[in-house]
Amino acid sequence: MTAHSDKERAAPNFKQGYGFHPLGAWADHGVDGTGEPLVVMLRPGNAGSNTAADHQQVLADALTQLPFQPGYRVGRKVLVRTDSGGGTHDFVRYCHQRRLQYSVGFTLTETTAAAVEKIPEHVWTPAYDATARSGTGRGWRS
Repeated sequence: MTAHSDKERAAPNFKQGYGFHPLGAWADHGVDGTGEPLVVMLRPGNAGSNTAADHQQVLADALTQLPFQPGYRVGRKVLVRTDSGGGTHDFVRYCHQRRLQYSVGFTLTETTAAAVEKIPEHVWTPAYDATARSGTGRGWRS
């Protein structure tokens, strides 16, 4: 997020710009999802994308905004979706320890794609497609 002046906590970023690198969480999944922001952490422009501590703090703060109080071990009531910025061992371990469901998106490298192609067809099972509004969409996972 670009800022054209020396605003509080603004900093240079890797794209030769100046501003902020916010991190947020929204309640947007499913038919009843409201899309409302739960938490936004305003970080300096030079904040790292893969900062697990920031991802953990935003997730913890977002969980406190839910209409139910899930406690530390949330269970299957919540699905955390993140892009590759949240794809760190520390953040995934944090989600696992809290018993959260999670989905991490990332760029599929040629090495990873080649490894996936070696997985036998018989071990793949149906999975939900998070983009399906009705929850009946299908994807595949191993």
